[in-house]
Amino acid sequence: MMQSQHPPSNYQNNQQNLDDFDEVWVPNPLGQTQGRAATSRLIDIIKSGSLDSLLTNPWLVSIFVATVISVLIGAIATTLTSQKNPELTPEQEAQQALLQKSQNLEQTDSNFREYLTRDDNGSGLVSNPGLLQAATLEAGARYRNRVIASLNNPQNPAYNQHEEVINYSSEIEALKRINLGASGKEAQLKYVDPSTGLWVTIPIDSAELAASGLTKLNIISNSRRETTQRFDLVTVAQNIRKILSEVKAVRLEALRIKGLSPVASELEKTDWFGNKASPSEAEISDYQQYQPEPIPAIPKPSPKATGGKNDK
Repeated sequence: MMQSQHPPSNYQNNQQNLDDFDEVWVPNPLGQTQGRAATSRLIDIIKSGSLDSLLTNPWLVSIFVATVISVLIGAIATTLTSQKNPELTPEQEAQQALLQKSQNLEQTDSNFREYLTRDDNGSGLVSNPGLLQAATLEAGARYRNRVIASLNNPQNPAYNQHEEVINYSSEIEALKRINLGASGKEAQLKYVDPSTGLWVTIPIDSAELAASGLTKLNIISNSRRETTQRFDLVTVAQNIRKILSEVKAVRLEALRIKGLSPVASELEKTDWFGNKASPSEAEISDYQQYQPEPIPAIPKPSPKATGGKNDK
């Protein structure tokens, strides 16, 4: 550590006058203080009553000039500050409000993406997963259970094989989805709408098809973890609706300040199940986890050569 060095004290060789000190004086570690001596000089000059001495004393003139300069600098700063903050016109206030709402929406969207895609890739148990990772870990646990069940079922072609044989076959099927998407092929997702009991067909874009293949690879990889973890998908669904409602509220504010109040009102009265309701009635309800799956009104079609056949 560097230590500051000071010249040795001359107190022993040059005795100071006792009038230069007072009872509250303490040594200055960086050297002798001059405040007391300067104060004594000022008092002596004032006591002398000599106006000429006051006007011609360089020390007093320096203080006076410095004071005047400080006052001028303060006045200039105040003037510049008032010039930089003029009163805003109604148009400028509207622009600032629009900018603020846009920034709020951007930050809210960013928080949503972080919560959705957050990954805890440490070894062992996952303690802080995002919603997508939680669903993927649950899917990985279920996938591994299916693999083990098939290995122990004498009626299954995979009976008594090593699980990595099945994993490799599943990875090939997942890669087929990615290759189909990369070549521009599309697929279809079919499911039964619980609210109507009818089959719903949703087209899947080629990029979405490739993304589903990547998700499948992620599921298979997570099934190989030493410790599989289970996550309640009902809780995942509830949490995603909750954060989507927060994003929706900020987006409605942004739409209204842009002059799109009719659009905001239409979105506001539609809940996350597609039901039309007043804002107070569009509450977040729970899925009925143990209800039996409804019987489709239309018989389930046989699998065709779409993206659906590649799902192992």
